[in-house]
Amino acid sequence: MKSLPLPKTSLLGRIGLALTSVLAIIAGFAVASVLFTVLLVVGLAFGGWLWWQFRRLARQARKAHPGFIEGEYTVVSDQPALEHQPAPVAPSRQRSRRTL
Repeated sequence: MKSLPLPKTSLLGRIGLALTSVLAIIAGFAVASVLFTVLLVVGLAFGGWLWWQFRRLARQARKAHPGFIEGEYTVVSDQPALEHQPAPVAPSRQRSRRTL
């Protein structure tokens, strides 16, 4: 199939097309810059709000437990550990073994 021939554009038409293309690209960059700035400001504001809430909660926790000390510990049992001790043989069994 043969494509339709495009009409020849004048010099003024080509200059207008180039100018509108450049303006569209500049407008796209401007919109992207504004959108990036707005999202950055909203993100920083939300991050600041979260930091402020965490700071407030930490202050409340310190007031609630002022003597709280964080650290590691080991539990030491007061009872001695069980050791392997053979069970004593009942006296009745000792006699029966001797008689056998």
